[in-house]
Amino acid sequence: MRNLELSPEAIRELGEQVTAFVTRYLSTLSTTRITPEGLDAQALQRLLDEPVPYQSQGVDRALSDFEEKIAANAVRIGHPRFFAWVRTSPLAGAVFAEALAAALNQSVAVWQGAPSATEAERLVVRWLREIAGFAPTADGLLTSGGSMANFIALLAARQAAFPQVRQEGLRHAPDLTVYLTDQSHYSVIKAVEMIGLGRRALHFVPTDEAFRMDPDALREAIRADRHAGRQPMAVIATLGTTNTGACDDLVALAQVCAEEGVWLHVDGAYGGIVASIPGYAHLARGLPLADSLTIDPHKTLFVPFEAGAVLLRDPRWLPATFRISADYLPGLGEDPHFHFRDYGPQLSRMFRALKIYLTLKIYGFDAIRQAMAETFRLAQRFAEMVKKAQDFELLAPVPLGIVTFRYRGTGEQRLSREALNPLNAALAREVQKRGQVFLASTRLRGQTVLRAAFLSYRTSEADIPLVLEEIRTVVAALGKSMPGT
Repeated sequence: MRNLELSPEAIRELGEQVTAFVTRYLSTLSTTRITPEGLDAQALQRLLDEPVPYQSQGVDRALSDFEEKIAANAVRIGHPRFFAWVRTSPLAGAVFAEALAAALNQSVAVWQGAPSATEAERLVVRWLREIAGFAPTADGLLTSGGSMANFIALLAARQAAFPQVRQEGLRHAPDLTVYLTDQSHYSVIKAVEMIGLGRRALHFVPTDEAFRMDPDALREAIRADRHAGRQPMAVIATLGTTNTGACDDLVALAQVCAEEGVWLHVDGAYGGIVASIPGYAHLARGLPLADSLTIDPHKTLFVPFEAGAVLLRDPRWLPATFRISADYLPGLGEDPHFHFRDYGPQLSRMFRALKIYLTLKIYGFDAIRQAMAETFRLAQRFAEMVKKAQDFELLAPVPLGIVTFRYRGTGEQRLSREALNPLNAALAREVQKRGQVFLASTRLRGQTVLRAAFLSYRTSEADIPLVLEEIRTVVAALGKSMPGT
């Protein structure tokens, strides 16, 4: 293929083939296995391996290889019984929005190079601020996800704590400290490492029986660190933890941070929109008092990866942290335009806003929040089933849509606490292999537990009892070979 420009007819035919695949894939998600049968890493590598295609193989061959080698071996995250991790299924409108964004190919960094995309992202950020119920002064930007959003927020917090850092680095910085819990997302630890503070800067605060940060313990920790010569930099609260969906008491934590003069960041990657969901708004009380907020539309607005956001109550800290001039870029002198390159670390930035913009316009936020509320209701129903089952036990409250539980056996088959950890870890693996239900395992205070995250708008009441039935089927199949028995 010497001429890289496809004819209008060829583009239309390519689009029709892609549309046909998307239609087949999305319309059959509920009736297929979640995981490919007999999936093996080495076999998959052999299947995909081939030399660099220096010559064209043609559209038909390329799409056939995609469907048979890649799509056929992908995990069906959109399946109604995919309950592992905090991932959801994108709406069809959001899928096609990605293609539209790719066609425009806007790098949303410099206004002159992406004027409509820049203003669309600014609009979407304002929409997210309203949906989240964050401070009316807040502004920010879209990111790849919660990890990058948390990273940006902590860089801004570092700038606020030590304004000389951009000139001097950390050589003369005070002994900065970041407060979190053992339920905080692991990206916070990575971010603290990446901003140059190291793990010694982490101070883990105890949690209560519902896995929420203890405000009194936080106050004591901050004061003790100050007495020891350390400088508190930031507190990381969570609105919807990954393990259990726990929501920290933001009112109490904001009061501590205000008294102590410490930056409060709220990781709301999962629970960041609860203020707009009927019956759950109380969980977000105090959110407008935070200094920064992470939200993940690719978790709660049913759009595909990547779509995260970070908002700051005082957005001036973003250019204070990131703005730098370059002779070859607009933005010098009297330029009146808004440039996202001044608000984050990236210069090449994809047009993430379009899929959020079109999804909200096509479906409406009311329908989306009703769907999220339904995932919460289904999680509660599942938790009730676990409580009633003699062979299972619930391990944590269910404030949102994440249920942590474990198999424990019944009667004479009731297993010892020592046996439960390896058994439940094995159950998660075996259930995944069978492809009918996809659960994850996690650790809660030394216990290995099963975890079901309800995030799909496709999940129905009929799917719920199948989870426990599938686990029992695996238990019966393992028999005496079960770990710990």
